[in-house]
Amino acid sequence: MKAKIRLFILAVFFGSYPCLLPAQSLFDMLRYLPGVENVRQLHPSDSNYRTFEIMLSQPVDHAQPEGITFSQRLILRHRGFDHPMVFVTEGYAAEYALSENYTEEIALALNANILVAEHRFFGKSVPQGQPWESLHLRNVTADLHAVRVLFRNIYPGSWVSTGISKGGQTTLYYKFFYPDDVAASVAYVAPLNFSDTDKRFFKFQDTVAKGQCRQKLISLQAELLRNRKPYLRMFADSTSKFGLRFKMVGGLETAYEYNVLEFGFAYWQWYPMKCDALPSDFSDTLAVFRAFVAAAGYDFFADQSIEAFQPFFYQALTEMGMYTYNTKPFKKWLKFVDKPGFRHTLPEGTEAVYQRKLNKKVSKWLKNEARNMIFVYGAFDAWSSSAIDPGRNPNIYKLMLYEGSHATRLADFDEKTIIKTIHLLRDWINMSENQ
Repeated sequence: MKAKIRLFILAVFFGSYPCLLPAQSLFDMLRYLPGVENVRQLHPSDSNYRTFEIMLSQPVDHAQPEGITFSQRLILRHRGFDHPMVFVTEGYAAEYALSENYTEEIALALNANILVAEHRFFGKSVPQGQPWESLHLRNVTADLHAVRVLFRNIYPGSWVSTGISKGGQTTLYYKFFYPDDVAASVAYVAPLNFSDTDKRFFKFQDTVAKGQCRQKLISLQAELLRNRKPYLRMFADSTSKFGLRFKMVGGLETAYEYNVLEFGFAYWQWYPMKCDALPSDFSDTLAVFRAFVAAAGYDFFADQSIEAFQPFFYQALTEMGMYTYNTKPFKKWLKFVDKPGFRHTLPEGTEAVYQRKLNKKVSKWLKNEARNMIFVYGAFDAWSSSAIDPGRNPNIYKLMLYEGSHATRLADFDEKTIIKTIHLLRDWINMSENQ
């Protein structure tokens, strides 16, 4: 009976779609939604969720809704019509959410449904011809708003948006452009950069952890540059085995120097080993190299990686911002990198002019107008150098985990903090104690 009532509501709401009325299943409700091109159900034996992959037609440019379109992938994890909805604003591809075991910690805490929106230009959600000029945050958040409007009558309960890293940034911008779309937002490890070469990381690099640890890392970077011959050989051998190419950055040796500079950022971002575990004896070149690649990896500056993440770099260099490297401690050993940057990552033939005003507006909005937002950071994460500043806004709750990395989640905090955060979230969405 409840399903029929909801179907009646849908039929009224989408008055020009009378075929919704006789539908008997969630599958039918989804496939008859305006703009839905295809629906596929997965994992029918999953007792906790019913999972659907949905392809939705979206305007490439929402300012021209009658213009060309692309297909955006959505992944729905349905628990119940009367449950809240956790709206995952992905910053990249969403393939992971198709896994039968996929869940999300906020959804678990709220016993909620999950709707994952794949980010445009990633995964299956790539407009034909990749019109880069359409990849801006007004279009990205308009995609999310269109999804929210489309699903609001199927899931009339409270909605909470959430995202991690670039997805956390997407959550932030979504709340900024559409403040009334969701009751609350939870953004994980989401930076708010003020430049395409944001230098706040320099101060972070000079103050994070203990001085002895910071110096140890700088000494390792200096060793990798000063006595580069054995390390460069290992880097060349390893990257060759992986078939990596470095044409876009300017060649293997340029990539190596960039990777050494990235080591100083990536170590703090991921904190793959504690300071005590970093090698002090440079006579063991293999140990030094292993510590280097444990943090920086091999492929960040490889053509294959750049091509896969080109939309990220384009957005970073136009609106979302990016960090840069402090070369002063290593100036006398750098042979190929003079003024580091990420312009080499841009698609051929495109121009990227960084728009400074947007993030300044967002920063001001966070301090004065933003409501019902939780931000979760790791204090050792290099991206926390450009964490949001809520000022004295009482409606923003910012958590910072000591020694936490870019992998920090709410579950990593102490029990008291977790309980307080979930209670706050439940209050914001008017969720009763027995729900």
